[in-house]
Amino acid sequence: MIELVRWNEGEITIPYDPAQHELYNAKDPACVFHNVRWPLHPGRGKFGEFPLVVAREHFRALGYVVLASEPLLPNDEGFIVLAYPGKRKAGDPAYQRMEAIFGAASLADLNLRADAAKKKETGNRGGGDPDLFVYHPDDPPDRFFVEVKHHDHLTDKQRTTFPLIEELCPIVVARLTPKNC
Repeated sequence: MIELVRWNEGEITIPYDPAQHELYNAKDPACVFHNVRWPLHPGRGKFGEFPLVVAREHFRALGYVVLASEPLLPNDEGFIVLAYPGKRKAGDPAYQRMEAIFGAASLADLNLRADAAKKKETGNRGGGDPDLFVYHPDDPPDRFFVEVKHHDHLTDKQRTTFPLIEELCPIVVARLTPKNC
């Protein structure tokens, strides 16, 4: 189990090589992330999917299973908690995956409260999920959400939804930081 820093108390840092970012953007096979790059095009990340891939691989290297807040990912690697209201209502497999972990009643109650809070804050019910859900396959209580940040900061919607999501399990902010190579 890693030591967690809660989202409202600070950030953990994940170093990356800026040269790898350039190789990733160029789709160069020399990139260490080439074989695990984001499979959907275009990605939904405001700053591209490189930060999510780096964070995902960081936690995988520590022995965790990592799901991303994207229901269209192949191989059951996506999840939905609060985002995608239409897909939640339709019982999308990415939402059912989280119902199996946290319980259908618990998620339904959370979504009622979160949808109201999101609508009040932003005028719609979309969004609000952290980027990643991380869990250890051999230690079920060792699980947490990760919001990945590179050049950006928490949004108002995230500040609205994260206290609610944290009722399920902790949320950490992981900041990508360039390392000197």
